[in-house]
Amino acid sequence: MPNFHAKEFVEPSYPSDYGKTNFEFVAQSTRGEKLVMSHLEDNDLLLKINKSKKGYLIKGDKITRPSQVAILQQVLKDYRDLTKTNTTNSNIDSKKEKTLKVSPFLKTMEYFANSFETSKDILVEVGFGSGRHLLHQAKKNPDKIVIGLEIHKPSIEQVLKQCELQNIENILVVDYDARTFLEFLNSNSVKQIFVHFPVPWDKKPHRRVISTAFINESRRVLMQKGTLELRTDSDNYFEYSFGEFIKQAKVELHVNKNQDLEISSKYEDRWKRQEKDIYDITMINKEISEDIPRIGTLKFDETIEFKKVKEKFQEVTLRGDDFFAHIEEIFKINKDEGLVRVSFGASQRNEHSYLYIKKDSVTYLPDNVLATKDNEKAHKLIKEHIWNM
Repeated sequence: MPNFHAKEFVEPSYPSDYGKTNFEFVAQSTRGEKLVMSHLEDNDLLLKINKSKKGYLIKGDKITRPSQVAILQQVLKDYRDLTKTNTTNSNIDSKKEKTLKVSPFLKTMEYFANSFETSKDILVEVGFGSGRHLLHQAKKNPDKIVIGLEIHKPSIEQVLKQCELQNIENILVVDYDARTFLEFLNSNSVKQIFVHFPVPWDKKPHRRVISTAFINESRRVLMQKGTLELRTDSDNYFEYSFGEFIKQAKVELHVNKNQDLEISSKYEDRWKRQEKDIYDITMINKEISEDIPRIGTLKFDETIEFKKVKEKFQEVTLRGDDFFAHIEEIFKINKDEGLVRVSFGASQRNEHSYLYIKKDSVTYLPDNVLATKDNEKAHKLIKEHIWNM
């Protein structure tokens, strides 16, 4: 990810504008960690200033990091030039510099929560990697909407570039956890779901995509005769997944071994050269599901004094039956404003965000935390804890 190092660094005054970016404030934790609030066009992101004995490292904060690298790259350039910093090491001026352009194929979760509507059949691929299979499906099915889910930023950049180069217009790319994404799709709206070569997570099975909850959501969003297709080279993942599928009270499954598809990924090509076995499990949906309400975003209706929160703050983990909220760290902007870093959600998957406390409002930062079932429960825990300080 873009960053720069320097032996010496002098902070600017805030707010400051330079180049294409506005730098609004700096927030500092009791441990000395610093975050700089930055705005570039419609993107709000935090820069992190890390100080060590060797000097300074300035990079993007993971929680607010944009999906397109070029946006963070531009913000870091503007900050470096604003502060007149002489870098000792940097990758923001590389020959492979990205063009600062927001791709029309990259969609936020707010889009799916508030705007996404289509009468076309939908295909969903979970973890598209290099994008070879995703692009193949889009070209093969120009009359369908193909949604690709991926959290690996370089893979996202690669597919967005190929969409433009190949004039593909029916792909929507989403940087979001696939285990939650299906909650935002209408019932009976998806024709196929592809889960090809997911990470096996043998040592962290709670992170696996395939689970009873994921299968249930897949059955809800799939139309009648729609399919969920798992393809894996892992013996353990195949056995585990088959066990999850067979738990269903009523299910039609097809199992294949070492069958060739129309297109294969570079990883699959490697497994075949190594003569590894490849397994397929295909679940065919037989039912029509009821519609569910559209999911919105989480909001705070009340205000609270930052001074009060700061005086009583302590790191704590709050737990429910199958969800949690971790109150991690507090950052002071000024006597009336600050940030509280939190992680929360389901025990198997979670959100990372900040509470942005102002004089007259409290919001999440980024202000797009979606009101999934588990997030709603954890959000309630956070409100009860913060407002009872």
